[in-house]
Amino acid sequence: MEEEMLEIAEEAGDDGQIDAVGLNDQHAEMLQLYLDNQETWQEVCLVVERDEKEGTASALVLNRPMGFKLTENLGQLVLFGAYRTGDGKNRKATPPRADLLKFMLAFGAECAVYVGGPDDQDNAAEIIHGIEHLPGAVEISPGSRIYRGGVDAAIDGVLRGLYNPLDFRFFIGCHQYDESWLDVSVVLGKYQPIACARTLALKQCISLPKPLWHEVLELCGGDMEEISNLELLKRDDIRFQVIDEDQFSDDDDLDELEKLDESDEDDDFYSD
Repeated sequence: MEEEMLEIAEEAGDDGQIDAVGLNDQHAEMLQLYLDNQETWQEVCLVVERDEKEGTASALVLNRPMGFKLTENLGQLVLFGAYRTGDGKNRKATPPRADLLKFMLAFGAECAVYVGGPDDQDNAAEIIHGIEHLPGAVEISPGSRIYRGGVDAAIDGVLRGLYNPLDFRFFIGCHQYDESWLDVSVVLGKYQPIACARTLALKQCISLPKPLWHEVLELCGGDMEEISNLELLKRDDIRFQVIDEDQFSDDDDLDELEKLDESDEDDDFYSD
């Protein structure tokens, strides 16, 4: 891969820019794969809707945090989306100021905002949570106990002290798939479908001791866990202590470690 990218880099002009139109088919495909991999590196996505008949699907990237405190501009983007002035269909009315102030009172000091994907970033943020009877919310899939929507009830609930602001996750943008492209991506090996774990989908990615992508793959076990281990070898910002059995005086200590390890398993990972 390094050799291929060096060959492509040699095609850059005097300004250091690469004209993709002038690349041969092999180099053009390689460059596209490389750029696409950079954009989707170690993504963990939650599929929130899928229509097998129409071949459409929508997914949110769970592990791309954008901010945990709102400015007024970010609050407006989250609540209303990107408002533009103009003519015809591009013209939008000014968002209600009172609604924005209410939202900022509830979530201004603490709000989990994520980049959900490259598509629909002009729309209001998608809200994901685990509150079953929140008015306006719908379950993404029967039995998942993961819900989307209900932002007005969430604001009122936080202001009344019923909920914590971090009970909710806001996603700006998403991945939209047409023509069964999500299924094609799975076949091509770009994504690995796994059972949805409610505890992981609702977990805030705030200074996690282990990146969410590695946590998910370790819970999958098998080849997925091995891939995680190989990727960890490339990183120097994560350190794990290796325990040598010779350090222990008897088998009781090792038995105790095994009990602790078993107690940490995520029983909800393989949900119905």
